Amino acid sequence: SRGLGDVYKRQAYALIGLVEAQRAGFTIEQGVIDRATMFVQKSLATIRSQDSQWQINRQAFLLYALAHAERGDFQRTVRLFDERESMSVYAKAYLAMTFHLLAPDDSRAQELLNDMNNALVVSASGAHWEEAYQDWWNWNTDTRTNALGLMAMIQIDPQNQMIPVSYTHLTLPTISPV
Repeated sequence: SRGLGDVYKRQAYALIGLVEAQRAGFTIEQGVIDRATMFVQKSLATIRSQDSQWQINRQAFLLYALAHAERGDFQRTVRLFDERESMSVYAKAYLAMTFHLLAPDDSRAQELLNDMNNALVVSASGAHWEEAYQDWWNWNTDTRTNALGLMAMIQIDPQNQMIPVSYTHLTLPTISPV
């Protein structure tokens, strides 16, 4: 259900934060990370082509959280790759980073980046992504999409020529309507 999905998202974010804290030298009991990992693993669903876009997107994030914690599931990641045409740009960024963490030489990470590069909107102020689908169920915004897209490019293809024009868009001041 969508309500329980919020719990899954929070737990996946917590897992990423716990792993980052542990890597930074903070004492985090391994049992806490193990329980968070098991919870996220249990939240994974078998994705079918008729599933809603938000469900497919969510799986990309959950798989990324597990890969970030060094508990990735390569088979599920490959299966989700087959549904990439149904994903939002930010989910493709998560999936690309997941492949890069699990199998750095796997060409699917670069293929996802190529898809993302093809979706860039180039303007005089830089380049950015605009999601066609507003994925409120997964707390996504275009700003988040742009940050995740930039993060994926930097991690997977640090020489990507679109990095300088992509980060420029994120640094422009935002004018909010009064």
